[in-house]
Amino acid sequence: MSKKLVTFLVFSLYAPLAAFSADDPSRARLYIPVSTNATVTGCATCEIKASGYSARYVFGFGLGLGVASSKVSVSGDPDMPDYSYDSGPMIDIGYTFGSDFTFTLGIGVGSSPSSDLKFADDGLNTDWKLEGKSASNTFLGLGYNLGSIEILLALRSVSATYDQSFKFLGVPVKSEVNPSWSTTDIGIGFTF
Repeated sequence: MSKKLVTFLVFSLYAPLAAFSADDPSRARLYIPVSTNATVTGCATCEIKASGYSARYVFGFGLGLGVASSKVSVSGDPDMPDYSYDSGPMIDIGYTFGSDFTFTLGIGVGSSPSSDLKFADDGLNTDWKLEGKSASNTFLGLGYNLGSIEILLALRSVSATYDQSFKFLGVPVKSEVNPSWSTTDIGIGFTF
């Protein structure tokens, strides 16, 4: 009797996955950012532009796994040279609802952000360092299937965390820096 019960439970858990994956195609998706939304505090003349990518494979039952990277470049600051924040590679996981018209939700995490932001020693502040700790992103996406090709649109929010350290008049000072930016991405997908 217990064998039949276990077999029934296993098949009852597997059947929904098989049912969902039988009708919906698998998808390979690639996104790139086309617009950026971010501000630099105290800089009205700064221009901000994001670059990067997101590549994802979506199984027929909706689960998506992929990688993403986003870099935001800041130019036009009258007080410092151009600089950038880079999220580094992030692992994405998401879920896609629908077949012909799709809606995707997801998150991603990474552990190696970097930045080329530099501050020179000025007598008061010395030994300035910025070290990346972590990065994350969330995304919402829409897609429309045109047969074997998908047209995609996504909104992505990216944040990174850095440890900042320097000496002020010889006294060590540490703090955390958390830049964040949002992008609108377009993409193409292939269904099979």
